[in-house]
Amino acid sequence: MQKIQVIFSDLDRTLLRDDKTLSPFTLGILARCRARGIRFVPATARPPRSLENELAGLNWDGAICHNGGVALLDGRIIWEQGIAPQTAGPLLRALTVRFPQHGLSAEIAGQLYANFDASRLWPGVASTPTDFSELPALPCEKLLIELHSPADAAALKALLPETLALTVAEGTLGMIQPRGVEKGRAALALCKRLGVPPAETAAFGDDLNDIPLLRACGVGVAVENALPAVKAAADAVCGSNQEDGPARWLAEHILA
Repeated sequence: MQKIQVIFSDLDRTLLRDDKTLSPFTLGILARCRARGIRFVPATARPPRSLENELAGLNWDGAICHNGGVALLDGRIIWEQGIAPQTAGPLLRALTVRFPQHGLSAEIAGQLYANFDASRLWPGVASTPTDFSELPALPCEKLLIELHSPADAAALKALLPETLALTVAEGTLGMIQPRGVEKGRAALALCKRLGVPPAETAAFGDDLNDIPLLRACGVGVAVENALPAVKAAADAVCGSNQEDGPARWLAEHILA
């Protein structure tokens, strides 16, 4: 049995099934890990409110949200990197001109501001309608924009200042954050705060934004349904999200 003190896991298409639920088997395995003193930390592009409101039965010790822009430990933010309001506001307005047919939104202080019906992409998620002419004078955790083609991503990158970077999820959603924000750096920040060597951590993921996380941890595991580049970056491949892949890997390698 390998010594692991912290488990990091992406949620969508990794720990969650395709219907966005957690199986009783996965919940049971995570509970057994935590009973042994192994901390569980979701590492997701989702905002913190999603963990609190949408994932019934899931317990965690810390969380990485907004793709690494925010890290929480015992309910408190210990790591946060956002886009300054003087940068976010003008950029959002420029993007509405350049991409008039693309849904655009911004996460600010736990609230989603959008120029379209955000429930179309995220069912059940409430948002504040806006044309981005007036926004709170607070850092923006993340900007999100629909992508209709690979050409959209290339055009979007050309508009971004050097201080910002674009991450593409599922090929259809662009996430704009400060350059250097990533799940891996947030995971290392959590490990430092906990006094846990990164070598004694395991991580699971499926998409390109999970690669820094898999590389930062002692063992990086890609689910079978992961992108080829993610599998290539991983130390191991487990079953798919539909097959409770991460939980079965934990049962075999950590709890056995």
